[in-house]
Amino acid sequence: MRYLLLILPLFMFASDFHTDKIIEKNSAAVIKIFSYAVTPNYYVPWSMHGQSASTGTGVVIKGKQILTAAHVVSNATYLEVQKSLDPKKYFAEVKWIAHDADLALLEVKDETFFEKITPMTIGSLPKRQDGVAVYGYPTGGTQISITKGIVSRIEQTIYVHSAIDFLSIQIDAAINPGNSGGPAFNKSGEIVGIAMQGMTASNSIGYIIPTPIIKHFLKDIEDGSYDGFPDDGVYIQEMENRALKQYYKTQKRSGVLVTSIIQGSSADGYLKPDDVILEVDGHAIADDNSISTQEIKKVSTNYAIKKHFIGEEVHFKILRQGKVLEVAMPLKGHVSKIPFEHEKMPRYYIFAGMVFTPLTQNYLGAWGKEWDKKAPVDFLYAFRHADITKSDDQEIVVLQGALYNKINAGYSPNNEIVKSVNGIEIHSLNDLAKIIDESGETVVVKTNTDSVYIIDVNEAQKVEQQILSQYRISKKSHLDSK
Repeated sequence: MRYLLLILPLFMFASDFHTDKIIEKNSAAVIKIFSYAVTPNYYVPWSMHGQSASTGTGVVIKGKQILTAAHVVSNATYLEVQKSLDPKKYFAEVKWIAHDADLALLEVKDETFFEKITPMTIGSLPKRQDGVAVYGYPTGGTQISITKGIVSRIEQTIYVHSAIDFLSIQIDAAINPGNSGGPAFNKSGEIVGIAMQGMTASNSIGYIIPTPIIKHFLKDIEDGSYDGFPDDGVYIQEMENRALKQYYKTQKRSGVLVTSIIQGSSADGYLKPDDVILEVDGHAIADDNSISTQEIKKVSTNYAIKKHFIGEEVHFKILRQGKVLEVAMPLKGHVSKIPFEHEKMPRYYIFAGMVFTPLTQNYLGAWGKEWDKKAPVDFLYAFRHADITKSDDQEIVVLQGALYNKINAGYSPNNEIVKSVNGIEIHSLNDLAKIIDESGETVVVKTNTDSVYIIDVNEAQKVEQQILSQYRISKKSHLDSK
């Protein structure tokens, strides 16, 4: 009885948050999603992993659309949705997907699905300590689940699905498998976020995608295409050290130091290393790289960038060589030579049984969740530095290994970065394929390990089909980025 007395007040508090009328209305609009997906195998790029089945949650919004998280429906070959009190499942399709912001919209063509459903309204950004109720279908049962929590933090967080930082809301209600894509409602029954990810190492910590990100996504697709969120392409250093501030003459100012610029990014040609960024869109930047806005008292400067749309200008005030300058910078999307790909077939090229592929974050994922510790050191170095290296490289090309045959006997390539083919520097997988295809008698491949691989072209052509047949490979290359 002692334990019952401790639990009872919490139950009463949770049940009072939403009236029965709001619970009934919201529950009708919260949808269970059944996803059947086949994902590509980046380590064996000509094959796919086996089909997997998973469940998630979505919520009906205006326009008879189901809003959910992108990772719930990513790589889906078949989707079904189900209402809370209806045993029938309905076929659904992905209409829009934003992998960067982990959001998606589904459509159901059967109009009867939307009967007795009131579309949910998307509210405003909540404040810390505001209450939220997360609706969804987490594992552990089949009925709809409602979990009460409060807003703990509002700050920039890395979204696991895209590895890009966006504004997020941390709540003390756990986000479990199956909850993903489900709505978090405020006390009035408005959507204030979409369940995104949890922290497995901690209890009762979950993250939701806040309404500014959701509204940005919905606004973006109004013209019939999704452009994505902008990125400045700037690496910065905080300026809290006194000697650092003195060196750059910012003792009476605050700001952040530009250390490098990503080649081809928004900032390329507008900002320079050793610039000190003082303001962004009229917001003073603190030495710890934070700004204060009307919506959020303290948030990362990057928040001001991602509020914009691609093609818009962001306005900086900078200190360059002792002079204060105004910079209007047009914004582009995220740029990376080692991208995180979604819903694409891996690209590869096979020559003489030697397998070449671009270095992507997906490929790094072959080393598991802790790939940032377990992947080859040269790959990790490239991942951290490739984007800021001034070079013509479009991507990093890897010699993954060899499908063993007499043509490559004696060679043991093992995840090496290709530097040149026939003395020509390699800037992309397509470059490599073109050079090899146009080679004469011999192909000479050199890698970052100072290894040299020499192949006789005529001999390679003779055994090409034999190698593909032996290893059950339908074609020797896939060079299209789609």
